[in-house]
Amino acid sequence: MRPDYAIEVDGAVCGYIEIKKPGLGADAPALTGKHNVRQWKRLSDLPNLIYTDGVQWARYSHGERDGDIVTLDGTLSSGTGELTVPDAGLQRLLSTFLGWAPAPIRSVGALVRAVAPLCRLLRDEVVDQLAREQVRIKQGEPASAQPFTGLASDWRTLLFPGASDTQFADGYAQTVTFALLLARSRGVAMESGSIHTVGDDLGASSALMGRALQLLTDHVENSFRVTLGTLLRVVSMIDWDKVRGGRRDTYLYLYEEFLEAYDDDLRKSSGSYYTPVDVAAQMVRLTDDVVRSRLDRPDGLGAPGVSVIDPAAGTGTFLLRILEIVYDRLDGDSGKGAAREAVADLATRLFGFELQMGPHAVSELRVNDVLTRLGVQIHREDVPRRGPGQDPHHQAVGPPDRQQRLPAREDRLRTPRPGRRGQRDPAEVSWFQPSPAV
Repeated sequence: MRPDYAIEVDGAVCGYIEIKKPGLGADAPALTGKHNVRQWKRLSDLPNLIYTDGVQWARYSHGERDGDIVTLDGTLSSGTGELTVPDAGLQRLLSTFLGWAPAPIRSVGALVRAVAPLCRLLRDEVVDQLAREQVRIKQGEPASAQPFTGLASDWRTLLFPGASDTQFADGYAQTVTFALLLARSRGVAMESGSIHTVGDDLGASSALMGRALQLLTDHVENSFRVTLGTLLRVVSMIDWDKVRGGRRDTYLYLYEEFLEAYDDDLRKSSGSYYTPVDVAAQMVRLTDDVVRSRLDRPDGLGAPGVSVIDPAAGTGTFLLRILEIVYDRLDGDSGKGAAREAVADLATRLFGFELQMGPHAVSELRVNDVLTRLGVQIHREDVPRRGPGQDPHHQAVGPPDRQQRLPAREDRLRTPRPGRRGQRDPAEVSWFQPSPAV
């Protein structure tokens, strides 16, 4: 399903050319036949694409034709024949094609429109590659020589045992895409065109995402240059300062908007609808009040020895509100210096778990922005390697229907349960009673 040719200008992929059988024409959406229809659905995600059957030429960008179809004089029979150019139409088309460069990206909407189609294209290419590798294995080639089969096997062994090839391809594409977005937000240079180098530089501030980027692309970057090269070039045009635009939380709905453009059916099936900010704020306020009033911790969630765990962190809304509520209280009581010190200490006891790399990357973007705004610096060596279960106190924060009871010790809290008709509201304070000492 890949286009026939990728065209480079000054060492960078600028576009793609798909050549059709003479007589089929260049009106890509109008082509019939199962293969042509499937191929157009796939290639329509590309930002700079030429369809031609030799006589007719047309340029497309994200599924939309740019100008009229250019028709040369003459005919081709069995791939041979004499053609002449009747006017400057072909020259203009080729000049536009060869001069293409991604437009600067200065808003969340523009980011989603530019990146989501390329992520979808990468996912579909991985699905096709896995199918090709299965054919090779059946023909006698060793499975160990098939890079994506090996990656998919590791993915299932380490992360998602029941993942299908399609689910692996989706996870792969989103992980690579959001790792690149995170790298760009951290100021990582992308001019080298090497994803491995980008992963190295990203690892300095985000070891998990940097290494994941390298592991998923090191052995396939050349064969997937068509998509990965274009994705890297488009991401390099993001101006994060303009995207943020001075707004307090630019990334709040980034992932939900991305998923809607990338695969709205997946958004619905995965339940990727996030807790409204106002609801999250009240849940955090309530939990903080319980810790202060019922567990005798005057500093609430910011008290030394209290670990805060979000078992389904999503894009980090609960984690952010916890940081803000602790900072705001101490800023008012003791000043900014004490507030910053408390938040830096809290960060070593703040744990979020998220299975999907896309939301995880967005949560990193949001947390980094909040810490920067508050003037708080976190050094990697300050973050403990131990698990939260080793702390004396534990607090569950998150949507009630996604929480699990945590292995607490003395001052455990009951996890709020979803209410049933005729029963009390699960958010009622009386539900948060200390369990009897065990």
